[in-house]
Amino acid sequence: MEYLILGLGAVLVVGIALVAVGGGVAKTARMPKQIVYDVQESIDFCAEALPDEVTATLSYDDLRRMLRLHLEWIQAYHFTPEGDPEGPIVFNDDDALAYVMERAAITRLPISVEHARQVLDAHLAYFQFMGAVHIDRPEIVHTDLAQLGLLEPGEGPSALSADHNPDHR
Repeated sequence: MEYLILGLGAVLVVGIALVAVGGGVAKTARMPKQIVYDVQESIDFCAEALPDEVTATLSYDDLRRMLRLHLEWIQAYHFTPEGDPEGPIVFNDDDALAYVMERAAITRLPISVEHARQVLDAHLAYFQFMGAVHIDRPEIVHTDLAQLGLLEPGEGPSALSADHNPDHR
C-alpha cells in the first residue's frame, strides 16, 4: 500500500512538473526572436556599406558616435518594448537626420548633412540585415502609407510630402 501511495505521489509530482515546464516552454516559443545589437558588428557593417568619400572623412570613432546618436533618436522617439498595438512604427528619415545633426553639433562631431544621411541609411540597412527591421514590401520605404492603403487618408501624419521624389531622399 505504501508503495502504491509513493508511486502515485511520484507520478503526480512528475505530471505537475511536466505541465509547468511545458507551459514555460510554450510561452518562450511564442516570444519573438530576440535581436542583440552588436556595436562592433554595426560599425563594421556600416563602414563597409558607406561610399569611399564618406569613409575618407569619418574615423571609426566618428562612425561609432554617429550610430550612437541614431540609436538615441530611435530610443527617445520610437522605442516600444512591448510592441506597438497601433501597428507598425513609421520612421521619418528627416526627423532622424535633424536630431542627429543637432546632436552632432552639440557634441562637436564634424559631419556634413549628406554624409550623415548616408550613415543613417547604412545603419538602417544593418537593422534589416540583423533582422531587427523587416520590410515585406520595399516600396513602403518611399511611398506614403495612405497611398498604399495601410492608413486611411487623414488618419496619421504623412511621412512624405505629395511632391516627394523617391530618387531624392
